[in-house]
Amino acid sequence: MSKITLGIMVAGLLWFSYSSVSAVYPFNWSSLTKYYKLFLEGILTTFQLSVIALALAVIVGIIVALARDSKINLLRDAGTLYVWFFRNMPLLVVILLVYYGFGSAVNVDRFWAGVISLSLFEGAYVGEIFRAGIDAVPSGEKEAGEAMGLYRSQIMFSIVFPQAFRISIPPLIGQLVTLIKDSSLVSVIALGDLTMRARQVGTQTLAVFEAYIVLAGCYLLMTSLISLVGRVLERRLAIP
Repeated sequence: MSKITLGIMVAGLLWFSYSSVSAVYPFNWSSLTKYYKLFLEGILTTFQLSVIALALAVIVGIIVALARDSKINLLRDAGTLYVWFFRNMPLLVVILLVYYGFGSAVNVDRFWAGVISLSLFEGAYVGEIFRAGIDAVPSGEKEAGEAMGLYRSQIMFSIVFPQAFRISIPPLIGQLVTLIKDSSLVSVIALGDLTMRARQVGTQTLAVFEAYIVLAGCYLLMTSLISLVGRVLERRLAIP
């Protein structure tokens, strides 16, 4: 099945669904037009939150990957424990713990509480991505470094890690897509992200269904564009 045919089928299904719902639900799109700035503010906040959180998650992930690959048992166990904890903990719980626990103790605002929660949570997954990238580097590269008399740290940072980072870029793009979707949970702490703004618009206009349709469309647009960039990078960075 070609992409054009699939696109036509999806468009037809969406139009049929919209027509069926509109027969029993009077859509009121005009009431949303004057609130477009709120949606734009929400998109900007979501994007800023996701990019900063991913940057910090990369730092956390590098540390976790190096710890899990370490020959020191304490570091390896600490990295394993970190991954185990955050990969088995719901993100919503992490957000609540950080904002109402850590955030209350040191007076962290909502935005940075969201950033910290997302970076800690996603850092466990990014760490696994980097660890897989490190494992994907051919062992001959490491052996060549050892034959040259390089220290383990030199081999890791000069030979292994640059290649591992290149291998890990496409999955990192995919993780950014996941992070953008996960960021919708920060609305529970009243952070003005896209989800929170859509709820505000729906409450003020009483066009709740319409506001959530716009919300879904915005998320689809953002994640689709980032996924497209990821596919392009995957082709360009593919190691022959």
